[in-house]
Amino acid sequence: MTKNMKTSNRIHIRQAPQGRPRRIPVIGLMGIAALILCLLSSILFAETTAPPSYQEAGASNLDNILKQLTAYDGGFNSEAFWGLRNYVLGIKDKPEARLACEAKLVAFLELNATLTAKTAVCRQLRIIGSGKSVPVLEKMLLQREMTDIARYALEKIPGGEADSALMDALGKTKSDVKKGIITSIGRRKTKAAVTELEKLLKGRDPELAAAAAVALGQIGGFEATEALGKSLGVILSGMKEVVASALFQCAEEFSAMKSPEAAFQIYDKLLVEKLPVILRRAALRGKIGTAGDNARELIIKTLAAPDRDMHQPAISMIKSAIDASSIGPMGAMLPNLPEESQVQLLAVLSEYPKESVLPAVLQAAKSPQKNVRIAGLKALGKTGDASTVEFLAEAAAGSLGEEQEAARASLWGLKGREVDEAVMSILAKGPSEPVLNELLQCIGERRIFAGKGLLVKQMSSASAKVRRQSLRALRVIGTPSDVPGLLDLLLRTESEPERLEIENAATALSAKIANPEERSGAVKARLESVTDGKTRCALFRVLAKIGDDSSLSLLRKALRDSDAEVIDAAVRALAAWPTPAARDDVVQIARTSPNEVHRILALRAYVRLTGLERYRSPEAALGDLKAAFALAARAEEKKLVLGILPDFACPAALAFAESLLTDEAVKTEAEAAVERIKEKLAEKTASP
Repeated sequence: MTKNMKTSNRIHIRQAPQGRPRRIPVIGLMGIAALILCLLSSILFAETTAPPSYQEAGASNLDNILKQLTAYDGGFNSEAFWGLRNYVLGIKDKPEARLACEAKLVAFLELNATLTAKTAVCRQLRIIGSGKSVPVLEKMLLQREMTDIARYALEKIPGGEADSALMDALGKTKSDVKKGIITSIGRRKTKAAVTELEKLLKGRDPELAAAAAVALGQIGGFEATEALGKSLGVILSGMKEVVASALFQCAEEFSAMKSPEAAFQIYDKLLVEKLPVILRRAALRGKIGTAGDNARELIIKTLAAPDRDMHQPAISMIKSAIDASSIGPMGAMLPNLPEESQVQLLAVLSEYPKESVLPAVLQAAKSPQKNVRIAGLKALGKTGDASTVEFLAEAAAGSLGEEQEAARASLWGLKGREVDEAVMSILAKGPSEPVLNELLQCIGERRIFAGKGLLVKQMSSASAKVRRQSLRALRVIGTPSDVPGLLDLLLRTESEPERLEIENAATALSAKIANPEERSGAVKARLESVTDGKTRCALFRVLAKIGDDSSLSLLRKALRDSDAEVIDAAVRALAAWPTPAARDDVVQIARTSPNEVHRILALRAYVRLTGLERYRSPEAALGDLKAAFALAARAEEKKLVLGILPDFACPAALAFAESLLTDEAVKTEAEAAVERIKEKLAEKTASP
C-alpha cells in the first residue's frame, strides 16, 4: 500500500461552518465499514477457526501430510515438513488426538521413507511420544544410519520404557553407536544405568570410558558419585580430567539440592589428586564454598600452607566467607604471604570497612616490596580517611611513576569533608615543598573551593614551582573574579614559564563566563589604563588565548602603533587567534606587511583559520586557499595549503591539486592531496 493510499483511508473530521453538519468523506465511511466488518468476522469465527499454524486437521489430512513426507529429501519443497510440525503443535495438548497422531507416526517409521522424512517424524515424537513409540525406536537404535534420530526422540520420551530400550541397546552395540547411546543415557539421567556405566568407565576403550564418565556426571547422585570416585585413583592419567569434571558436576548438583556436605566431600577428594592447577583451584573454591562455618579456618589454613598455587582461590573466596567482624586475622597474615598473594589480598581487603582493615593496609603501603606498596596505596583510596592524607601526600611526593600515580589517585579519591579539612590543615602548617606541591595539586583535583585563599597565598611563595602549582590549581577552582588579580601578577612576573601559567589560568577562568563576548572584559579594562608597551604586549597574548572576538578592534588599532614591539605582539596575537573572525585581518597582514616574519605568520594563520570553517562551501574555501597559495613565497606555506585542500573536496579543488603535480617543490604533497580528494569525491558519489 502506498503512502498516498494510506492517507486516503484515514477518517477526516473537520469543523463545519455554523448551521451545517459535519461531513465524513465517502472513502472514510468505507474504511469504517470495512473495519466493522473485520471486527464482526473475528468475533463470529473466533470460536470455530484456529490460526492455521495450529489448526487441528482431521486424520485424513495427517495421512496426506505423511504421504507427501515419504519422499521428502530436505530440499526447497518443505511443505510437508512444516505441515507435520504445525499439525503436531496443534494437537500436542489434546490427549486423544495426540495418541492417534503418535500411532500414525510410529507406523510411518516402518515404511520405506527417506532418512530425512524419518528424521522429521522423530523430531515430532520427541514432543508427543510415549511408551508406545519405544519398540520401533528401539529397533532403530541398532541401525547405524538410524540410531541418532532414534536417540533424539527417546531422550525426551517419559517413562521407564525409553530407559530400558537405551540400556538394552548398550549391550548390543559398539563404537560410535554405543558412545551415542551412553550420551543419551546421561542426558536422561538414567540412574539405573550407573552399574553398566561404571563397567565401561573401567574398560579399555578410552572413548567409551570418557563418555561413561560424562554420563555419570550428568546422572549425579550418590551412586554415580561413588562410581566416579572409585575410578579417580586408578584410571589412566589422561582420563583424570574427564572424571574430575564429572565429579564437579555431581558436586554442583548436590549444592543445588542443598546437600553441601556431599559436595564438600567431593571437592575434598579432588584436592588430594594430582590434577592440573586450574582444577585443583576450582576444587578449593568449591570446598570453601561448601564448608559453612569452617570456611574461614579453611582459608586461613590454605594461606598458611606452602602451596602458593592455592592462595589465589582462597583469597577469592574471602569476601563470600568472612564478614567484617572476622577479617582481622587476614590483615595479620598479610606480611607473611608471598608478594603476589599480598597484592591479591590487598585488593580484597579494600572492599571491607576501614575500621577493620586500615592498619593492615597502611602497613602494606610502607612495604619494602614495590608491588605491595602500590597495591597498598591503591587500597587506601577505599579504606583511607583524613588520618591518611599526610601519608599519601608524602608517598606521592617521594615516588615516581606508577607508585606516585597510585598515591595521588587515592589522595584525590578519598571521600569526606574531613579529608578536605585535613588537606587545608596540613597546608597551613607549612610542610616541605614536595608535600606542599602535592597538596596544592590536591586542592584542584578534589575541587576544594574553600582552599582558594591558600592558593592565592602560595602565589607569593619564594619557590617558582610552588607558585606555578598554585596557578594550576586556581585554574580549576577559581572564578572569573580572580582574573584581575592574575593580570596584576602577570605584569609583575619576569619568569616566562610562570607567565605562561598565569596566562593559562586567566584564560581558563575567563572561559567560565557564559557570554563569549564578555570573556575579555578584565583584559580590555586593564588595557585602557596602561600605556607601557611591554604591559600591552603581555595583555595582547592573553587576549589571543581567550579569543573573544569583541576584542579584535584593540589588536587592529595596535597594528598602527608607533612601537614595533606592540605591532609585533598584535600580529602574533592575531596569528594565534582561535576563531575565523581574524581571517580577514591576517590575510591583510600577509599581503601588506613589510615584515617578512609577520607575513609568514599571518599567511600560516590564514590557512589555519580557513580550515576551521568546515561548514563553508568547498568552492568558497578553495578561493581563499588559492589566494593563500598565491601569497606563499616558500614551499612550507604552499604545503600547508595542500594539507588543508582535501577538507574542501570538489572538482575544482581536484583540478587545482592536479595542476601542481609538476611543481617539484610540492609534488609529493600535491599527489597526496589528489588521492585524498578523489577518495572523498568517491565517497560523496556513493552516499545516498
